[in-house]
Amino acid sequence: MAWKVTDCYLPWFQDKKEWNNTEVVFELSGDGGQTKIDFTHIGLVPGVECYEVCEKGWDGHINTLLSLINDGKGLPQE
Repeated sequence: MAWKVTDCYLPWFQDKKEWNNTEVVFELSGDGGQTKIDFTHIGLVPGVECYEVCEKGWDGHINTLLSLINDGKGLPQE
């Protein structure tokens, strides 16, 4: 599954359109009877303004998704 970013507005960065023309990709495959999910944000590379913040944000979202799938509860849990 791919999400092509055709327009964005990231107000907290100098380049508010930095995600334009990037792709958020989820690749699902089988691996020993389990589902494997590979996630890539194509175009989000070291050197772009939001790289470090966005990398941490995506890590958080992916961990929440995994928790929801595996435990039935997303993160953070309160």
